[in-house]
Amino acid sequence: MEHKENRMRYRIFMAGILALGIFTSGQLHAAELKIGFVDVKSAIENTKQYRTGQQQLEAIKKTKMKELKALKDRITRMDKDLTSQSMAMSPDRLSRKQQTLNDMKKDFKRKLQDAQEAMSFERNRVLSGINTKFGREIRAFGKKNGYDLILTRPSVLYVSPAHDVTTQVTKLLDASK
Repeated sequence: MEHKENRMRYRIFMAGILALGIFTSGQLHAAELKIGFVDVKSAIENTKQYRTGQQQLEAIKKTKMKELKALKDRITRMDKDLTSQSMAMSPDRLSRKQQTLNDMKKDFKRKLQDAQEAMSFERNRVLSGINTKFGREIRAFGKKNGYDLILTRPSVLYVSPAHDVTTQVTKLLDASK
């Protein structure tokens, strides 16, 4: 019985030594890794190209919204007029006015959808250029600065500010063509 207890203690002791060795070598190896972190969203949104694209998007949006508002106002006025005058109109004239109003509403919906598609297309155009450049620049940055690993925001819960290279990457993106 005593022999079994000694063997058990020996096994526990050896497992502890082994675990300590693995833990220590893992820490030493991790200390040799150069790790960086990039907040992709922040890096992209702070580039000149993105900000210029956003300004263009806002200008397009403003123009489209102005056009849509004018059409919506015409529809609202026509609807009010139709409601207030419908009793005095002939059935034929009332029907034509209602058809005109329905056509205007359909036109409004089409123009709204076209505006949304134009905005989406422009947003994708701006982002695709930046995303392509981002991948190329982050790889070049990592190689040039000797990083073994560069992580992004969604895959990391905590990062020491010392490992955050977002600002450096944003400057690289602005400098590249």
